[in-house]
Formats: sequence, C-alpha cells, structure tokens
Amino acid sequence: MAASTILVLSLFGCYLVKNSIERDMHTGVGQIIATTPISRPAYLVGKWLSNWAVLAALVVILAIAAILMQLFGGEASGLDLVKLLSPFALLVLPAMAIVAAVALLFETIPLLRGGFGNVVYIFFVWMAGIMAVFLINNIWVDWMGMRVVYSSMGEALKAIYPAYSGGFMFGFKSLLVGELQTFDYEGIRWTIEILASRFAWVAAAAGLVLSGSLFFRRFDPSLEKTGRRRKEAIVLPEAETVSMEGKFPETVLTPLTGSQGRSRFGAVFLAELRMFLKGQSWWWYVVAAGLLVAQLFTLPEASRLLLALAWTWQVLLLSALGSREKRFDTHQLVFSSPHPLTGQLPATWLSAFTVTALLGSGVLMKSLAAGDWSGLLVWLGGALFVPSLALFLGVLTGGSKAFEVVYILWMYLILQKTSAGLDFVGLVPASPWYIFVMLAALLAFLAVIARGSQLRAG
Repeated sequence: MAASTILVLSLFGCYLVKNSIERDMHTGVGQIIATTPISRPAYLVGKWLSNWAVLAALVVILAIAAILMQLFGGEASGLDLVKLLSPFALLVLPAMAIVAAVALLFETIPLLRGGFGNVVYIFFVWMAGIMAVFLINNIWVDWMGMRVVYSSMGEALKAIYPAYSGGFMFGFKSLLVGELQTFDYEGIRWTIEILASRFAWVAAAAGLVLSGSLFFRRFDPSLEKTGRRRKEAIVLPEAETVSMEGKFPETVLTPLTGSQGRSRFGAVFLAELRMFLKGQSWWWYVVAAGLLVAQLFTLPEASRLLLALAWTWQVLLLSALGSREKRFDTHQLVFSSPHPLTGQLPATWLSAFTVTALLGSGVLMKSLAAGDWSGLLVWLGGALFVPSLALFLGVLTGGSKAFEVVYILWMYLILQKTSAGLDFVGLVPASPWYIFVMLAALLAFLAVIARGSQLRAG
C-alpha cells in the first residue's frame, strides 16, 4: 500500500501543489508579501512545508485505508501498527518532501513553470525515479524509496521460494501465468543505512527549495521577463490637458442581427489555427518537419514509432485547447460572441485536428501508397481521438495539467506496447481503431455539453 501510494501520489501530487506561487501572484497576495521583510528563502520554505503538509494529509488518509484493508481483508490474524505504518512515515513522507520541493522549484524557474515543466517532471523526475528502482541496486539514488520495499519483499519471498528470480508488479493480475499465491511477509527490517538514506532525501528536498531562491524574483514584475532590473525608469513629460469635448461625433453601435450575426466559420478556423500555433519558435517547426520527413523514409514499424513521437511533440499545444478562455480571462468575450458552440468550439477542434493530421501525414501517405486500409483506419482513429481528448479535458477542467498527465502516460503505455486496447497509433497490429473513433465522437459531444453548461452559468 505504501509503494502504491508513492507510485500514484508522486505523479498527481506534483500537479496538485504546483500552483502555490502562481496563486499568490494572480490573487495579489504576492505583491503584499513583496512589501514585507520576509526573505526569499523563508517564503519558499514556508511554501514547501505547506505543500508537504497537503501531501502528508493525503498520505494519512491512505494509511488509514491500509489499516481498514488489513482489518477487513482477512490477510493477517493481528494488527501491528508499527510495521504497517512505518513505511508510510519513512518511505512515503520523504518522497512527498521531494515532490513538494520539485513542484516549488519548477515554479521559480520561468521555463519550467508551465506545461514544459509538467512534461519534464513526468519524463525526467517521475519516470527516472521508477527506472532507478529496478535498474540501480542502490537505495541512495532511489528518492521514491520503492527499492526498499522491492528488496525487502524479494528477500522474504526467496527465503521460502528459492526459485524466485526477481520481478515486481502492481496489479495486472490478468498478466500472470498460473494461480496467484500469497506468502507471509513480516515487513521491512529498518537498518541505519535505510533510515540515513531517507533523511538524506529530506535534506535534499530542503536543498532544492533553498536553491529556488536563486531564481525566485519575489513578485518583482520588472524581473519576471528580463531577469535583471531596469537601470532607470523612463519619465515621460507631463502631457498638456486638452479638452476633447465636441471633437468627435456620437457613435452608435449596430446590433448583430440577421446575416451580421452569422458565424464566419472559415475566418474563425484560421484565427483558431493561428492561435493554436502561436508562440512556437523556428526549431519547433524544424523538429516537426524532421519527424514528418522521417515517417516517409523508414520501415512501417519505425514510422509508427515516429508518428507517436510526432503526436507527442504537440502536447503543449493540445493542452491549451478548451482552457485558453479561462487562462487568459477571455471567456466573457468568447462566450458572448456569435455561435460559441456551433462556431468557435468546432473551429478549435478542427485547428487541432489539422495540425495533428499534418504531423502524421507521413504515415498517412505511406498507408495510402501501400493500400494499407487497416493502417489508414488506425491513423484516422488516432487523429480524431487526440484533439477530442484534449478539448474535452480542457473544457472540463479549465486547465492544461489534466491532459498533459493523461496524454503523456497514455503515450508511454503505447510505446511500451502494454495493451492493444490503448494503442491509437498502430504499434500493435490489433489496435481497435473503431473504438477510438467512437470515443472521439463521445468526447467531442461531452465537450459541447460542458461548454454549454458554462455558457448558461455565465
């Protein structure tokens, strides 16, 4: 239970607490704090401790659940609270200290503050931590602490079943060969080395927080973009007061009626497409073009792998679908425009579908040239499903984090060829393209329903 808590909460917990500095900035509390004598390290340490406390509260709830499972699950005759709860205290809580510290550190670095930082956390912190558990036999490099559980349970099993040669799995009972068997496990035998490693990771978390003070600008707007203070303020000469009364004719706005109120879908689509691609540097297009060309000149299986990478490359663009209105506080303008449900929302989806199709057009052309109709249908199912998923999660949550987490994990499972039922890229031959077509339609419909509810709520 403790290992499962680490695995799940280390991922979603980061996105749960990664908004504390941003919240102070947007609510104006940060400007008040900037006028006080509190130092940057003191402010960050306070934020870290509060984030850690939030995650610790969730850990306590899951620990209580573990006690209830032990009592009602009938797996043991007695209840040893020390053995049951010590992994939560000595493994999970230090791991949550790292999660809280990394989330706070990313908020202090402008490049890692947004969606790019979310992707970096998944690949280079969370997944790296999981890989370290199984690839490196050293508890000092395992910030999650799952290596302690893995080694302890492995030793206990090998003592009664010498044929055990390693392996560790969470759930997925259907993947096992034969009947599932149980064995008596007395818990972790805590050693000085294990305890020292866990306290070392808490100290490392504190070090990450203090290092964030080097990047934290203490809510100074003049430093947020340039990173340095302006040498001097530009003082404009005092303008002469001029009366404008009577210089302009009275203006009367014409109401939108009849043909004037109709949606110009083509213009809206082009505007949404420009907005979808807005802000991308030249090297983003170079990488996208490279992935597209590579799809044309590689073997079919390699081209499908490149398709997965190309569709992952646009994750930060997709994550803004449906949430831009809330993020930039333009929902009142968008919602009051003509036909926000039948014009603007479909144009948003179509802009994402267009870019998704272009990024994967290499595989599309190869499938057409080879007459691979099943591969073409898989491609179509994925191209429809990806923007629908992004739009639905964006409209539903009003943010980008949910899609980024779900999509990156989904792509990871696809690349690992975990299950054909999850594969909308076509790495697995038995990919159920028709399911993703139906899911795409369902998610798009739910996005319209959710947006309609938002319109009625004002």
